[in-house]
Amino acid sequence: RGCPNLSTTTNSSLDGQGPCTLIANMHGQTSFIASIVVLLAIARMRSCYAKTIERMASTSMSTQEISLNMNRIQRPLTLQSMREVHQQTFSCFVPLLKYPFKSQSIPAYHSIKPPLRCSSSFSTCRPITATSDSTSWERITNHKTSKTVKLFKSVHRANKSKRSELGLTVAEGVRLVSDVLANEESRHLVRRIVISESLLSGNDTGENTDHYQKQLHHYLRIIEKESKKANAEYDDITKDEIASSPPKCSINVGTDQVVEACSATVTSQGVVALMDIPPPYNPLAATATYNNSHDAHVPPFYLILDGLSDPGNVGTLLRTCAASHVTAFILLPGSCDVWNPKAVRSAMGASFRVPVLETSKANENEALGQVLELLDGCGVANSRVFAATMESSGDDPSIAHYGIDFSDKGGAAVILGREGEGLRSNVRDAIKQGAISTVHIPMAPGTESLNAAVCGSVIMFERMRQLLSGKDEDESLHNSRN
Repeated sequence: RGCPNLSTTTNSSLDGQGPCTLIANMHGQTSFIASIVVLLAIARMRSCYAKTIERMASTSMSTQEISLNMNRIQRPLTLQSMREVHQQTFSCFVPLLKYPFKSQSIPAYHSIKPPLRCSSSFSTCRPITATSDSTSWERITNHKTSKTVKLFKSVHRANKSKRSELGLTVAEGVRLVSDVLANEESRHLVRRIVISESLLSGNDTGENTDHYQKQLHHYLRIIEKESKKANAEYDDITKDEIASSPPKCSINVGTDQVVEACSATVTSQGVVALMDIPPPYNPLAATATYNNSHDAHVPPFYLILDGLSDPGNVGTLLRTCAASHVTAFILLPGSCDVWNPKAVRSAMGASFRVPVLETSKANENEALGQVLELLDGCGVANSRVFAATMESSGDDPSIAHYGIDFSDKGGAAVILGREGEGLRSNVRDAIKQGAISTVHIPMAPGTESLNAAVCGSVIMFERMRQLLSGKDEDESLHNSRN
């Protein structure tokens, strides 16, 4: 009562009435100690106001929910209202602040901007609201008990046979997942996506965000729309159609710790995808598609791996195959599993665009015979199958890679050996018997060999150069006649 200036210097917009007025309205005679207690309580309330805002803003509360809670806090302070606020779950009356009288800068809750998220056009963004598509996605909060996380881990731990039995592999990384989703041939193979809350909220989305993150956000919404459409049409589908129709993709949102648990990399990029392994290369079906395509004039070409085991080299070769229009990628026994998540990551989506075939024979001689028989059925004669060797290997001199006519309508195939050890004995025996031919890349004296992925890439792009040169010559001849 002896401090009249206190009520005028205290901001009453939060309290509803000055602290001196509140003390004067107390029943009975107020002691000095009671006055101090009330003043301390009001100061604590004011200092904790900013903490309340920050705690609610960091959660998934909508603007309406925050407004409701703020209205509860901002009621005129009485002893009864203070007791009610103290019982709320968002109350800050717990001793969080060491100095209750320290001034706090209180942000206006209506000025808190929601995180941005990309719109359908890659160059623009829009904020996430409570009605965004992401609200319907299942959230994973515990990486130890989640069945989805356990499934991802089981695929990472699986060996080649177990992974083939599951029929699943993992693709991770913003660029890889966005490329897979952008390609219609591989998008239907995606079964489940787990994306971190930080990546989904798009804290980095804007002018400085790269193309692939914007593309990822764009196709996530496309998948969401496709799933909703499929669910709406579900009642009209017959039992036979349900059995033949491919399952749709589901999207989960998790913490950074959840996504890291689903990932096999040291530092996760915030998104992982569980994908079906596509069916193996079928020469009969591929021939029909090949003859009906606009590239039917391109001679077939097959790349065969003889025990190549490094996932990085396999992934690099797959990317080169996708870039140079290779017909199929064939694996002899002992080669790296193409669907190993490391190889998938190295191939950057090419695994799902290039047809892959693994021989069914475990015996090396039988497997090679099976492949040669398959190639002969596809129109590639055994004499057009070239094993990559050193120039001096074998009794007959090897052909330089630019000496092969890759534009021949009969097509061709190239066999690459293992890193360091080269071709295995059964392939060398086939060379000695004249069953297959050899090819080499001329190098400067003193150079022993090239990396397997580099060797294969050089040969494939020499083929691509010949095809492009022949196409240019044909166009020039056609134009001159016209």
